[in-house]
Amino acid sequence: MRIGFLIIYLSLTLSVQADTISVVCDTDTAQDVMRYVPENSPLHTKKKNWFVRAYQFMDKVLSPPRDSAYIDVQNYNWCAEAQLTSRFELYEIDGSGFNIEVSPAMRTRIGPFFGWRWAFLGYNFDLKSIFINSDDTDLGGSVYSAAFGIDLFYRRVGGNYKIRRLVVGDKDYSDLLHGRAYDGIHTGMTRISFYYVFNYKHYSHQAAFSQTNRQLRSAGSPVAGVSYAHNRASLNWEKLASMMNNANEGYEPPKVFQTMKNDEFSVTGGYAYNWVFAKNWLAAAEMTGGLGYLLHHSDVESDSKPGDMFAQIETFYKKNIAFNGNMRVALLYNNGPWFAGTQAVMFYYRYGNGAVMTQNLLGSVYFYVGCNF
Repeated sequence: MRIGFLIIYLSLTLSVQADTISVVCDTDTAQDVMRYVPENSPLHTKKKNWFVRAYQFMDKVLSPPRDSAYIDVQNYNWCAEAQLTSRFELYEIDGSGFNIEVSPAMRTRIGPFFGWRWAFLGYNFDLKSIFINSDDTDLGGSVYSAAFGIDLFYRRVGGNYKIRRLVVGDKDYSDLLHGRAYDGIHTGMTRISFYYVFNYKHYSHQAAFSQTNRQLRSAGSPVAGVSYAHNRASLNWEKLASMMNNANEGYEPPKVFQTMKNDEFSVTGGYAYNWVFAKNWLAAAEMTGGLGYLLHHSDVESDSKPGDMFAQIETFYKKNIAFNGNMRVALLYNNGPWFAGTQAVMFYYRYGNGAVMTQNLLGSVYFYVGCNF
């Protein structure tokens, strides 16, 4: 019997290696034969489960080969850091017959951030309200790879704005109300952005902004991507009128809008550069701009006349076209296991609903220290 099995095994082996002999047998016979086949035989190659195959596929996509003369890909899977953040903001609403600018006081936040391979997630706590309920929330997450990345952004702000400028009609009320707290404006944004780094073999976005790689030689790259955002803003005109009337000013609030909500679909493009000016030191800069289209869920429609073509074009531009921009610079030291540095980021968003336009300038300065392991 064993001699018969041995003949069948030799026939199967020759069929695999030379593809000249084939053996046909039923399932039970094949299983009996495999008991006598050595473990290192090609016939014993096991199909990997879906999780292993998916991980290996993602590893190939997210970690393609790069030029080791330019980028030192570190052999660390985990990253942890502590980050101190100072943030400033200027928010403007401009409409027919009025203009208001508000900004919150400078906020300082601190929080932990953690990363694994490609993903990076963190949370900032306001030092003034760690144990106090706050209307302000900032959540951020990122997926960094050699060739592309994904940024997630969730932000809600309300209740802590102060008036910087207010013009109604031909009258300027800025001196009267400058610095007064106004909790009638609430803003929010939920955004997901995808970008592609064209020169990923020489330029490392990770080295500049996630510290999981090290840039060994200076290099730059064009960057392009797409993004989706859900924007919202609300203004309580009655509270604003109450403030002005308390200051002995007869004021009737305009019925322009109470809330403004939209979905924004944008394309972005720009350029990034890493400058290695000394061993383990890196200065980085990135600038991108975006053009978006808005779908509105608003309580105000434009009042342009249907027959006025130029007014219709202007209304379409004000209502459906959005602009955004992003600039970031970084200076850091990274010797592999340890890193520290500072980073400044500035965002600009501009969108409207046909009757009003909003502009939001948001800046942050980060100081961080951490380790890879």
